[in-house]
Amino acid sequence: MSDVFAQALSFTLQREGKTSTDPDDPGNWTGGKVGAGELKGTRYGISAAAFPNVDIRGLTLEDASLLYRVHYWMNPKFDQVAAVAPDVAARLFDLGVNCGTGGAGRMLQRALNVVAAGEVAPQRRAAWRQKIVRVLGGKVLRVDGAIGPVTLEVLHACPYQVAVLIALIGEAYNHYRRLDPLYIPGWLERLGS
Repeated sequence: MSDVFAQALSFTLQREGKTSTDPDDPGNWTGGKVGAGELKGTRYGISAAAFPNVDIRGLTLEDASLLYRVHYWMNPKFDQVAAVAPDVAARLFDLGVNCGTGGAGRMLQRALNVVAAGEVAPQRRAAWRQKIVRVLGGKVLRVDGAIGPVTLEVLHACPYQVAVLIALIGEAYNHYRRLDPLYIPGWLERLGS
């Protein structure tokens, strides 16, 4: 297990470690909506909505860690992001658990567009920005949620990883503010951690 994954998992489990069977939380239902399917709950952050066939009540920490590693780290390629920007990858992991990995990927791509793909006069472009312009063909990064070679190349070319992280947090804030106000305080506190 990589150190970045272990740290990201530890952070997430501190916030997701409890078992919940709140009937008003759509994530606790196998159908992903309140009242849809069976109310199985969430344990260690593993929800019935995301894993309807998992025995949530019998889920062990070891099983949850494996699900996280496969579905929230390796499959969305956050492990490859970690090789370039560990702090960004750790935040992506937590956002992926909370918002879905595709949603987290879209947030990263929008953040990269803000930091690295804005229009800058050619004579004012630093070498890193010129490289990104070539990689993107003068356009912005496509926001599709899939972390592929182009997203990784743009991330690697950008020397402002802290700016990317802050823009990613801003994207998450914009996402959360449109959702159920009941959960916003906890989500925003989590973003500030």
